[in-house]
Amino acid sequence: MVATVLAASAVVLPVPGASPAEAAPGCGRGGLSEAQLDAAFAAPGLGATATTQGFGGGDYPRAYPLPDGRVFWMFQDLHFSNDENLLNDVPDGSPTNAAHNAGLIQQGTCFTIVGGRGRDVIGDAATVDSRTWFWAMDGEIGIDGNLWIFMAEMHQPDGSGAGHGALPVRTWIAILDRTTLRQLSFAPAPDSSARLYGWSIASTDRWSYLYSHCYRQFANPGNSIAQFDATCMPHTYLARVPKGDFTATPEYWGAGGWTANAGAAIPVRSRSVAHPMSVQWFGDVFVSVTKEDEWWGSRLVVERAPAPQGPWTTVTSRSVLGDMKCSTCGNYGASLLPWLGPDGRMVVALSSGGDFDLWRRNAWLYRPTFHTFDVPSAPSPLAAATPPAFPPGVAAAGFQPIDPVRVADTREPGSPVATLQGGRTEVLDLRGRMPAGATAVALNLTTDRSAQDGWVRAFPCDATEPPTSNVNPVAGRVVTNAAIVPVGDGRICLTSLATTDLVVDLNGWLTASSDAGLVPVTRRLADTRTGQGGVTRLDAGGVVEVEVTTPGSTTTAVALGVTAVDPGADGYVTAWPCGATRPTVSNLNPEAGVTRPNLVNVRVGAAGRVCLFSLQPVDLVVDLLGEYRRGTGARYAALAPQRLVDTRDGLRPSHASNLSDLVPLGQVAAAQVNLTATRTEGPGYLTAYPCLTRAWPGTSNVNFSTADTTAGAALLAPSRGYGCVFSSTPTQLVVDLFGVWR
Repeated sequence: MVATVLAASAVVLPVPGASPAEAAPGCGRGGLSEAQLDAAFAAPGLGATATTQGFGGGDYPRAYPLPDGRVFWMFQDLHFSNDENLLNDVPDGSPTNAAHNAGLIQQGTCFTIVGGRGRDVIGDAATVDSRTWFWAMDGEIGIDGNLWIFMAEMHQPDGSGAGHGALPVRTWIAILDRTTLRQLSFAPAPDSSARLYGWSIASTDRWSYLYSHCYRQFANPGNSIAQFDATCMPHTYLARVPKGDFTATPEYWGAGGWTANAGAAIPVRSRSVAHPMSVQWFGDVFVSVTKEDEWWGSRLVVERAPAPQGPWTTVTSRSVLGDMKCSTCGNYGASLLPWLGPDGRMVVALSSGGDFDLWRRNAWLYRPTFHTFDVPSAPSPLAAATPPAFPPGVAAAGFQPIDPVRVADTREPGSPVATLQGGRTEVLDLRGRMPAGATAVALNLTTDRSAQDGWVRAFPCDATEPPTSNVNPVAGRVVTNAAIVPVGDGRICLTSLATTDLVVDLNGWLTASSDAGLVPVTRRLADTRTGQGGVTRLDAGGVVEVEVTTPGSTTTAVALGVTAVDPGADGYVTAWPCGATRPTVSNLNPEAGVTRPNLVNVRVGAAGRVCLFSLQPVDLVVDLLGEYRRGTGARYAALAPQRLVDTRDGLRPSHASNLSDLVPLGQVAAAQVNLTATRTEGPGYLTAYPCLTRAWPGTSNVNFSTADTTAGAALLAPSRGYGCVFSSTPTQLVVDLFGVWR
């Protein structure tokens, strides 16, 4: 196959400084499936704007998720066209309508082109067209929150572009603004060698691993596999830096382990004539996908390893000969995309191409195709995962629901708890209500008439006050959150940053005598906006019944996510078992025009139903998060409240898949946590879900506005050793732990 050759002349324009056009409402967010991507890239002119032609074709697809839910795609030698015949889009007779590096911004199903003819997105000012140029390698969000992309500096002494004699000479790093994609910096990498560390990047919660590939594909003359430099292209070397700190001096994998000596690095994988690895990390396993022998090979090869350096073992391979688009075409440049499809499977992008003159007349031949593979199981479960930072606890308790009851209201005379004052401790004595063997209590906490924004802590009085929080009061607002609090001797201590009233409702206990264990389940039960579940929008004083179990179920109670959408006025929502008298409690306190969710633990009522009452008009969305089933399920271990994650400290362990923050949990069924979004950069939400095995489920646990601090209780289920928290909008995240289900 003959590679793309760019013309020797081009117009050099500044790097674009404005963000691409905002996608239309309804585009969605995040990565797409194999079928969606195949359909998108099959169409001519993908991403075209009023002033710039769209994607005609390009080499070596790279995809970088951005914090706001968009994905930035980069290609080598991207050709612009709104037609299948690229020649139709070059009216002045120039042989190309291309850039050395350009791309697309994807927001869900919508795409917008970035760059233009002769206008490289990265390194444009340093480019001498067809003599010195830059091709994109891998990239990630760095510790500054911006996008860092490793670039290969290519040099062709005779100025003829990508052909015999064109070789990489140096590694650079570009920093792009995470919102506008303006180039903020472009400089040689700490390891700027032609070994090209950064060809692929796989970051764990602690390290960013930089895999190399020498990319000497034009080292020798001819049009066969002999043109590859077989002395280096089979070999992959490995370096690492602290998570996201790409300015750090790397360490290298050598014969004796990690070393600061780049010259002591040894290959971590050697295979075939060319073996450019595209690597991702999935908690307890590292996975590589390679198009073996690039243009001249026939197979995609999937390999796995328990550690970044290996040992690498082939899991599966697949012939892609049938994927070649013409008899003289080839495919190459496999890229393991940094997200899972809706089916929880890996998605791989594969370049397509052929003779230069051939695909210029049929641009479809030069567009990528996509493949899916299962995420391989780990050779040693959790071997590559970070152990949890909390003790295992004794998982002996089941959930014992009670019909909700109000146990304190500081606004009312005679309340057992007085209005909370900053610097003082109030005691809620539950010993008269506590059943034998209780280890924790399920509460709903509501703050009102708060003097200022702040926090409230609930903890057992016979323990040291923790650094955690359960609810975050906001001046002038009513704020609600669920909590499962270790009960200690039955006295719950309450402290607050500032003066606030507090309402405490009791929903159940965690006791050794209960045989109802937790079975995590995630599905939508009802949505009054669409009529799902046979329910419609509630009028003021309205009640809906939601079926949460089927006849014969052993489920005694459920954990629900209840979200109030578009409330007509400030009010409250009460959940209780159908068939019982509606109690004087609240589970959610909607504000007019504000979307708010809360976790609700509630006993299952008559006919397997839970009833919901609203004081004011509102739409309700009800998600099932877990079932408490008799005789089965996970048992609860109450733990001393502790802070697991606080991104304000500067450390942000995240996974490339939708940029979800990671929480090491080990082998638990779920963790009982409180999620707090703070210093929010815009309106959005948090979702707790197992991102290492699933795509984003479309639900939320916390909803926030701009410059907000708000919290929500959640069941955080892990996958491959980690729980994941996704932020739809950049925000600082705090995760507090109160217990685990095992």
